[in-house]
Amino acid sequence: MKTLPILAISSLLLGLVQTAYADHHEMSGDHAGAQMHSWQDADANKDGVISKEEFMAKHQKQAEKMFSKLDANKDGKVDEAERKSMHDKCERHAK
Repeated sequence: MKTLPILAISSLLLGLVQTAYADHHEMSGDHAGAQMHSWQDADANKDGVISKEEFMAKHQKQAEKMFSKLDANKDGKVDEAERKSMHDKCERHAK
């Protein structure tokens, strides 16, 4: 029974990693500044470094936002139809 939430969270994290990788390799102009600002925001105590706790907190917020977008019917689960819908939206956006 716990397999579905673990798979959903794993998928979300994989998506975040892929997005971060793509952003890193496509940084330019304002986007580069936004990326730097995002990392500065992660440094909650402003000590110039990002601890594991700060990193995890920042990415937890992003994962929650992403899950909310995926969970179209707001039932706390991402089913195959919702996953396919998001995949299709991403494909249309990429074209």
